[in-house]
Amino acid sequence: MADVSTAESGLVDQDLIEIVNEVWDAYLQQPEATAVEDPQAPHPRAITAAVSITGAWEGHVRVLVPPAAAGDITAIMLAMQAGEITDRDVTDAMGELINVVGGNIKNRGAQPAKLGLPVVASGKMLFPATRETHRLAVSWQDDDPILFSVLHVNPDRQALPIIAKYR
Repeated sequence: MADVSTAESGLVDQDLIEIVNEVWDAYLQQPEATAVEDPQAPHPRAITAAVSITGAWEGHVRVLVPPAAAGDITAIMLAMQAGEITDRDVTDAMGELINVVGGNIKNRGAQPAKLGLPVVASGKMLFPATRETHRLAVSWQDDDPILFSVLHVNPDRQALPIIAKYR
């Protein structure tokens, strides 16, 4: 994907690649993440984790992780056996994964920048009024690829009116 938003965020595609590789090494004790060219559509039951970045630019960092890969990653991150893992553990691990990736994106991007709290859901989260500017699909064992994205919020989006109800 072309670096279409370097001016807005200060990021280039290589930033996302380097950050994911650092996380693969430091948190997952895995060799470099292997990029997947032309990945298939995300697994329909993928776990989605996202975190917002605000400041000099506004956007989100998102990861879609197939369920089996999410379980594997959770087991590694929390030093647990596969049979011990709960849905809560997966939520915690996926939240931490996107928090680390998002924090590194925030630090490399245009400043000032603030990182929001991670959000995790089952299925694909939609982010209206955004466009994907950076994408990296990486393989995980024999599973569907894991998809990382940087989404930029359209600064010209229509704001919804705030309606206050007074008593």
